[in-house]
Amino acid sequence: MTLNLALRPEIEARLRQRAAAEGKDVAAFVEEAVQQRLDQPESSSNPSKLSPSEQWDRLKKWIEETAQIVSKTLPPGTFVDDSRESIYD
Repeated sequence: MTLNLALRPEIEARLRQRAAAEGKDVAAFVEEAVQQRLDQPESSSNPSKLSPSEQWDRLKKWIEETAQIVSKTLPPGTFVDDSRESIYD
């Protein structure tokens, strides 16, 4: 099947950048993204249809992924002052 999509220029630029970063052409990148979306259970595409335990599992996964990103960004033992006083001058 061949699809012609009209994408906003900023989305097209991001799409080309991500595909290039993964060493793929745009068509292969898009096909893989669509396949991943189709492989997801139907309820996972609409969070309101998830059971409470599925919502909890999704939240835990997001927290773990975010923690991994933060741990790669900040070296271990880095102090981050998030006190009220440091945020509001």
